[in-house]
Amino acid sequence: MNPAGSFFRFLLGFLTFISVSFVITYAVSSYTIAQDEREQTAAAIRALVAEKY
Repeated sequence: MNPAGSFFRFLLGFLTFISVSFVITYAVSSYTIAQDEREQTAAAIRALVAEKY
């Protein structure tokens, strides 16, 4: 394979790897933020219920 072809194959693989890494990072971050929001909502509801009684 010629050097230009090898370079473009490497570049395509590298960009694919970086893209997949960003997608995984975004997914994990979104999941973590959603979990934190649920926990904060539950804590706020518990605090409101505890205040009433």
